[in-house]
Amino acid sequence: ISEQRWGTVSPGLFMALDRVEDIHSFTSRCLSEVLGGRDNIEHVVARYFSTTNTWFTIVDRVEFEALLKNIWVAPSAETSVLLLGMSLITRLPQNNNLNGMADSVYLSVKTMLSVVKTKVCLSIPLMQAELLIAMYEASHGMHQQAYMSVGSCCQLSRALGWWDKNFWTGQRRAGMPINLQLCSALWWAIVYVDW
Repeated sequence: ISEQRWGTVSPGLFMALDRVEDIHSFTSRCLSEVLGGRDNIEHVVARYFSTTNTWFTIVDRVEFEALLKNIWVAPSAETSVLLLGMSLITRLPQNNNLNGMADSVYLSVKTMLSVVKTKVCLSIPLMQAELLIAMYEASHGMHQQAYMSVGSCCQLSRALGWWDKNFWTGQRRAGMPINLQLCSALWWAIVYVDW
């Protein structure tokens, strides 16, 4: 994907948040504006799973592909912001600005995550997106921003009940399917980025 394909979210899109449009449609439009069409999005996903996710395994491919398949039918703010995080962390080094704070794609993804977190329920895809952003921040020397992102992940893990010992036992509610292996991987990823 050429540099010109990596767009940013135009400020005019945020005017839609005061209108009738829901957050899922809004993020879907933003995703298209930043990444382009379906082929570009699938290219980002393939690159993410063949690079970053091989050593920073925080996204289960099977579960994610089910989410991705569904996004074309029913837009999802959580999946869209996760896709934006995947695109951010897999950008080629020559396209990255040494001063990450001046990177307009980073600022767009960070802003989009903040907007989505205010409009939807907390979820695993939001944590995954936040962790990818934290990894980007840490690898670009933005230590204060990474610290804040990791702190947000810790608060999210608390809200999801991970700090309760019963969460990790078989005594959880049967109607609430949880992938404990993925939750464990995410917890250790938080520890890794924080370290």
